[in-house]
Amino acid sequence: MSWLRRFGRFLYDFLVGDAWELFVGPLVVLAVAWLLLQMGMAAVFVGLLLFVGVLVVAGVNVVLSLRSSA
Repeated sequence: MSWLRRFGRFLYDFLVGDAWELFVGPLVVLAVAWLLLQMGMAAVFVGLLLFVGVLVVAGVNVVLSLRSSA
């Protein structure tokens, strides 16, 4: 059982690391994109919104990181 716990800690550190919002943000954007597709929105627009959503998540993380370091 010890190896399973160590593997879980490694996986968490590998995927989440120090910036949990970079892990959760894209998952939320993907869920919203899926919901929009299920509602019948055109895939082209959903793809564009997906791209913009990921850029917004990354941009917000950069701004917050710069603020906390200054």
